[in-house]
Amino acid sequence: MNADERLLPTWCDPAARIAAAAYGAVVRVRNARFDRGVGVHSLGVPVVSVGNIEMGGTGKSPVVRWIAAHALARGCVPLIALRGYRSHGGLSDEASEHQLLLPNARLAVGARRLDAIRHVMSDDASIGCVILDDGFQHRRIARDLDLVLVDARGRALRGGLLPLGRLRESGLGMARASAVIVTRASAVDAQLSSLVESMHGRPPLAWCEHAWAALSTFAVEPCGRRTCVSQPVEWLRGRRVSVWAGVGRPDDFAEQSRACGAEVVHAAGLRDHARYGRTRVAQLTVAARAARAEAVVMTMKDWVKVAPDHLVIGLPVIVPRLEIRFLVGETELRRLLDTLFGDALGSAPVRR
Repeated sequence: MNADERLLPTWCDPAARIAAAAYGAVVRVRNARFDRGVGVHSLGVPVVSVGNIEMGGTGKSPVVRWIAAHALARGCVPLIALRGYRSHGGLSDEASEHQLLLPNARLAVGARRLDAIRHVMSDDASIGCVILDDGFQHRRIARDLDLVLVDARGRALRGGLLPLGRLRESGLGMARASAVIVTRASAVDAQLSSLVESMHGRPPLAWCEHAWAALSTFAVEPCGRRTCVSQPVEWLRGRRVSVWAGVGRPDDFAEQSRACGAEVVHAAGLRDHARYGRTRVAQLTVAARAARAEAVVMTMKDWVKVAPDHLVIGLPVIVPRLEIRFLVGETELRRLLDTLFGDALGSAPVRR
């Protein structure tokens, strides 16, 4: 197992193997119970789950938003349901990002996801479907379409269960998925396709890349007024930047900045779901200025948390607008979704 497939140093392996075996046994018992339908609840509207079997970093949020936007285009109001990890003020960073980028979608946030969904649906009769963000292991809710995302490098699939490797459950768990979508891909990989087929029973339905479509540049004028200007991605070329990325794979975000021509002179080294606050923002700003950065590049997931303290930074803040672009399989995925959501010209989805 290489460094990309593990969470702990090699000297922890003996204890990690025991813990992974115990964890795997619990997962198998839990899945067997749900396979029999015990404790599974129907919501009465179409449900799409977007999840993975590895720990973080497969790009679920952009895929969830793509599906939600497709539902809205079909006249079906989606409710995006999240666990809300490290929520603050009732919203997690992912929930805040969804709210900002998809204002016409509804949100249900809470560790007790079923209760949160039912609460929102009881107050809003317009909801026509539910999208579970990170829902593959949340099996209390019945779903009509179960999508599993796999990172194009497929590194975690060859590793072990937590905490020995990065897998939440065995790769064979993908067999219960409706379809597998490979994300962050630059081309179709025959070897990874075969690996997925050996676990899922079928090749991936679709392959897509996560591309930066444009940049939102936030700046503060001398008078204190905050501005936001849209820039082409080429704006980054040759600029010295500090990268702040509290995401599952921060190195990938920094590498994407370099691929767009930026010179990364400082990287914040943040954990996934990192908290900020004025003091931390000030510390990161000092480090960025010490490295002579001309701008700070951060994810939308980070910006929604940093925005209240933007004045502390002083430097322009660059937030890429991320979108997924399909290499293959878009038509097939749209067909599956259209079956659930119906057509905007037809009758509205009916709760079952």
